[in-house]
Amino acid sequence: PDDGIRAQPRSRGLGDVYKRQLRGCLRRFTAPETLLEDNAWRCEGCAARRRATKRVAVWRAPRILVITLKRFAYARSSRKVDRYVDFPLEGLDLAPFVAHAGGEKGRADLTYDLLGVVNHFGAAGYGHYTAFVRDLFAVGGPGPWLRCDDSSVAEVPAEDVRSSAAYVLFYARRDAVRAESLSSPPDSNV
Repeated sequence: PDDGIRAQPRSRGLGDVYKRQLRGCLRRFTAPETLLEDNAWRCEGCAARRRATKRVAVWRAPRILVITLKRFAYARSSRKVDRYVDFPLEGLDLAPFVAHAGGEKGRADLTYDLLGVVNHFGAAGYGHYTAFVRDLFAVGGPGPWLRCDDSSVAEVPAEDVRSSAAYVLFYARRDAVRAESLSSPPDSNV
């Protein structure tokens, strides 16, 4: 079975030899889970604990999808999780994870393109944040990727956007981008 883990050679300092795929992470997050013992479902009628199955799904696909990668683990102490998660810059299909995907036409409307990434460098208790952004709504198509680091902004190649520092991913639904791009330019005073 495809669990989202692919063997990859080490490259560009991306951490573990095994890369995790975002689609595999979403598949595991939305997989049915059996609730047992201390976590069993409580019947509202008789108050008895019952074995049950739950499944997490996106109820309605948002125009802007925000995915936070688990980068901090807390047990007896806190630690930073630096495992590389491979995520698509374009074409993330959310349909398998949406409760009401709306048939084949709905599937086309559930494709997302990355518009930004927040990165965290450091440890669990401290660190530095940077971001990558691009203007998906630009007339004529998406603008270039930009790296934002404090007061510095520089254009970067797309391959620089993926790293083990990625913490928060921002995706825009393609149909929303098309609709926004066709409408009038946003008010510059907003």
